[in-house]
Amino acid sequence: MDTTVAYLIASRAHEGQVDRFGSPLVDHLARVAAAVPPEARPLAWLHDLLERTDTTVEYLRGAGLTPVEESALRLLTRRRGESYETYTLRLVFATGLDGRLAHTVKLADLDDHIAHARLDVDAPPYAWARRHIESVQRREREEATAA
Repeated sequence: MDTTVAYLIASRAHEGQVDRFGSPLVDHLARVAAAVPPEARPLAWLHDLLERTDTTVEYLRGAGLTPVEESALRLLTRRRGESYETYTLRLVFATGLDGRLAHTVKLADLDDHIAHARLDVDAPPYAWARRHIESVQRREREEATAA
């Protein structure tokens, strides 16, 4: 999907939404998008879309979402009733290009949450999740170097 299209979809769909601290959600999305390589930017803009809006995957496909991006977006989407730990481990064990894209976006997402976190006892265990995803990325880099 084109990054500009992803940005437009996300900014419209998240209009008026705020994060747990009352800041515009789109500011978080912009920081995550700025922190990832170009091939992951559309996903960075869309990573909260399926959880927080009524936007459908079918609509996104029509707007140019590729099968790999769709799979990565589904990995980035926490399922209703899924614990944060289960969600994180599902993401950690994802393989292939979709898994690598999801890992890249999730690390940027977690870094932003950690950097902008205030004392919030109800926050998910972001640092725990980051350690697990970072270890997978490190292993993927080592395997790519050895190949």
